[in-house]
Amino acid sequence: MPSASTLIAIGGAFGILGALMRRPLTAALMCLYGLVAVLVSSAVMQSFLGMPLTLADVQFFFLDPLDDLKLFLNYPALGVSFLTIIGGAIALLIFGLRLERVRWPGPTTPLTHTLRLAIPVVLLLLLGRAYGSAAQPAHGGTVDDREAWSAFLAMRRLELANHWVERLNVFFDNRDMLATLPAPHLQSRFPQPIAADTAVTDVPRELPDILMVLEESTFDPRLIASCRYPVCDSPMFHSPAGPWRTVQSPLLVHTTGGGTWLTEFAFLSGFDWRIFGRGGAYAPVSLAPRLETSLPKYLRSLGYHTVVFSGVGADFLRARSAYRYYGFDEFYAAQDLKLSDDWHAVRDSIVFDKALQVLSLRHDTQPLFVYILTIRNHGPHGEGKEPLLPATRPVEAKLGRPLADYLSRLDDSAQDMAQLRRTWLSSPRPRVIGWFGDHQPEVAWDFINTIADIDRSHFATNASAAHLRFLTYHQLSANFGAPGVSTSLAALDVPFLPTELLEFSGVPLDAGMQAASAVSAQCKRLLLDCADKSLVDDFISYRIHDLHAVR
Repeated sequence: MPSASTLIAIGGAFGILGALMRRPLTAALMCLYGLVAVLVSSAVMQSFLGMPLTLADVQFFFLDPLDDLKLFLNYPALGVSFLTIIGGAIALLIFGLRLERVRWPGPTTPLTHTLRLAIPVVLLLLLGRAYGSAAQPAHGGTVDDREAWSAFLAMRRLELANHWVERLNVFFDNRDMLATLPAPHLQSRFPQPIAADTAVTDVPRELPDILMVLEESTFDPRLIASCRYPVCDSPMFHSPAGPWRTVQSPLLVHTTGGGTWLTEFAFLSGFDWRIFGRGGAYAPVSLAPRLETSLPKYLRSLGYHTVVFSGVGADFLRARSAYRYYGFDEFYAAQDLKLSDDWHAVRDSIVFDKALQVLSLRHDTQPLFVYILTIRNHGPHGEGKEPLLPATRPVEAKLGRPLADYLSRLDDSAQDMAQLRRTWLSSPRPRVIGWFGDHQPEVAWDFINTIADIDRSHFATNASAAHLRFLTYHQLSANFGAPGVSTSLAALDVPFLPTELLEFSGVPLDAGMQAASAVSAQCKRLLLDCADKSLVDDFISYRIHDLHAVR
């Protein structure tokens, strides 16, 4: 069934066109043509980018149409479709105006002329009011609850729309995915940028290769007070054995049980998605195209070649286009790497080996920034019949199979990450490797609900009960600098992770990252939870409006 938004839009468009052109048949044909154009564009877009067209996409296009026209260079079929649709609309309009006579009003008088102009204005106002109050698909993402699951379901609904009515509903229903920018305000804590000083000139002679791994659904099981078994003390969260320099600490993320794309956005952009309103929950769609600065883009400006490897498909949440917007030169998805469609069968080492194989084909001296996403530990946990690690049997008996399944896969990840670290850091080149968890899996909800459930010796010193479900972990290691381990008991807010990564790597910071470093120090490594709210407001306004990090 057509949704209320679809019916309101069609009726309103017909009324406005009919009042303006005074030719009802032409107005009806123009409306029908518009619906066909939406369906054709939606089918073409879904075949290339994995999602059908929405009103939000149209909004994004007109934010910067000249820049977005570059998309047609990468996807010529989209450009041909766009020009064909525009040309057809113009032709239909011309033929309609010439062939159909004016129906109403007839002779032009001051009254009829006034009515002719007033009717579309009134209809437009009514359309806006009705359209604004029409129900939309439920989607979450608020500053208070950090809920992203319903946002994911809304995006999945977009991806799975195949029937023509579904595609029309998707187009007209999804109109507020556009993220909103916080209002600018005058601030004096951060220096105003000077055009001549925007480029970084103090760049080290030899920049290190950097490899970062997003470890799917990884959190520290030592947080669970009832998990007292040796397997709960995973080597994943201990300093690596080797002659390396390492920093590690808990990591505070902004989603739980799902929403990998939100932690990824925070890492790549240095922003918390919640400052952009509910539209921020759709970051790969609503924010990636609007980023002017990001970690990959900045590293590219310093001469890095940026590559991303993913254990999932290229069409998942419009990944291929999103990573291009984030600033990656190359993207290898599951189908490019010939990985299994069964996520649980794609052990981390499989993705790592594929990535290293691709990278081994490069023979230039350009520094690398490599970003890898694993998938093996993705939920659900405990539903399969595959044998688990023998050490998890006591956990399975006392705490249930789901947690035992998580710990078994976590042990595999720890081994695979250790091997990747040894391989990567054995190079004679200066190199950095790190990993971070994107969110806690749903299985953690059975054991982490109140402070009483927590082993306080592993709980972040700057966290509160509100952060229980949002703590993961991160670790960075380098094969240069004085060997040693620095462990912070205070959690690092994930938008500060790119700054810490570059500081650890010895890569110079741009103005936004310098400001982020200062805010992190003053706010005890927290961003939106910082006690100094005015400092955070100044920092966000400075990055967005003074440095133009987001358009």
